[in-house]
Amino acid sequence: MGRKKILVVDDEPDVNAYFHMLLDDHGYKVFQARSAKEAFAIMEMSMPDLICLDIMMPKKSGIAFYQEFKLDDRYKDLPTIFISAFSLARDFYGEGFRKLISDQRVPEPQAYLEKPVQVDKLLEVIKETIG
Repeated sequence: MGRKKILVVDDEPDVNAYFHMLLDDHGYKVFQARSAKEAFAIMEMSMPDLICLDIMMPKKSGIAFYQEFKLDDRYKDLPTIFISAFSLARDFYGEGFRKLISDQRVPEPQAYLEKPVQVDKLLEVIKETIG
């Protein structure tokens, strides 16, 4: 069986490079996108096992992108971890999430982690989510 594929979506090149190196070193095949448009193109070519998604991105936010792909039957079951510099973690679940995305068809993400990300926590969440 091949390596699990993770798509990192972040508009900051340094963040993408860091996550690429970190996740590759831990045995994952990593794809990178700097926008929702790039992410969709990668998802169509090579379905990832997991998306690590930034919230603040130009043109289309991570929240808007998440809602869009979760309503697409091809991607609705794709696990997602939000990673953001915003300190929303305690408010991101339940009612806090529904303030951002009110559509009940859109499930909450598997996790929300704040930047700077704690490497052990990120790897733990990834392992729990996709092995």
